[in-house]
Amino acid sequence: MIGQHKRDFTVIPYQHDWKEEFKREAVALRTVLGENALRIAHIGSTSIPGMHAKAIIDIMVAVESLSQARALIPLLESIGYVYRPIDSVPERMYFRKENRPDYRTHHLHLTAQGSGFWKNHLAFRNYLRTHDQIAAEYVKLKRKIAGDYARTQEVNYNAKTEFVMKVLALAQKELRGSED
Repeated sequence: MIGQHKRDFTVIPYQHDWKEEFKREAVALRTVLGENALRIAHIGSTSIPGMHAKAIIDIMVAVESLSQARALIPLLESIGYVYRPIDSVPERMYFRKENRPDYRTHHLHLTAQGSGFWKNHLAFRNYLRTHDQIAAEYVKLKRKIAGDYARTQEVNYNAKTEFVMKVLALAQKELRGSED
């Protein structure tokens, strides 16, 4: 099951079909983007087995450069993605896909291969995939945020940002330790 209303912040237990849905969508992206897609990665909570998540598949595509990626917008629109040009996140172009109005199924992030955005998202995902206790802490935090949002209609992303920064620091420390 994938898809969630844009104003719904419900997190649900991990669904095994999320991995297969990513694979199907990666094939569609590879078909329209061809060699422009240097790499395609499943990111976000749906990419972490056992993780509670919003039922929206996050996909990251590495491209040569964001300036060249502008030419890819019509190709992505042809398979249902909507480009969101106003984006506060540096180093990416953001798209969303809906199967009906306001009911999102996929988030697509185009970024230059090797960018900080690319590296950080893979580091975060990979760390949570291999550190069950930290992943369990993240589930707890996400459920709390979802519960708070249901009561206040205002999401406090600062708590999530702090956690992400902590995990990235741990991942970098672990990487440095493996280089010795």
